[in-house]
Amino acid sequence: MTITLNTGLQAYGGDLYVGSMTILTSVLQLIVMPINGFTQGVQPILSYCYGAGNNTRVRQAYYRLLATALAFSVSACLLSILLAQPLARLFSPNQALISLTARMMPVFLGGIWIFGAQLACQSTFLALGQAKVSVFLALLRKVILLVPLAMILPRFFGVTGIYYAEPVADITASLTTLAIFLTRYRKLLPLREGGDTAAN
Repeated sequence: MTITLNTGLQAYGGDLYVGSMTILTSVLQLIVMPINGFTQGVQPILSYCYGAGNNTRVRQAYYRLLATALAFSVSACLLSILLAQPLARLFSPNQALISLTARMMPVFLGGIWIFGAQLACQSTFLALGQAKVSVFLALLRKVILLVPLAMILPRFFGVTGIYYAEPVADITASLTTLAIFLTRYRKLLPLREGGDTAAN
């Protein structure tokens, strides 16, 4: 993924664009890592309740996980866009690089607001023993979607197309994850189960 992005940026833009992508991916990690840590921390709770047959508590934990992860990703996305220049300055004193990074940050992070929902569903799938689905959803965003988009979009939008690839992949992967989760939700967590009363 990194090779694809940097190769495209070098070909369509130059060193300055490669530098901006390094800063943008660092800011992206500052948003993603806390959500990832939180969702992984909730996994044992989901797994324990699911193993005990207490689907009611699994649902309650999932709703709280989804709300928290989504609230964080939305807030972090807005803050990053509003504070684009100060954030860029943390990584470089080069004014041209700072200006380019600040200009591209709303584009590059434009889809990360919904990422909390994807990670919440992805982690819940893993906690409920749906490892194959979870792995597919993880690969969907960064490999199946992002890499082809980073190669195709620059042909239509120039170097900016490489930055567009990230939000398009984020939103598409998150909506796909939510759709898959909703279609399997009732089957995985039926409303009426004998185990539902076990931990009440």
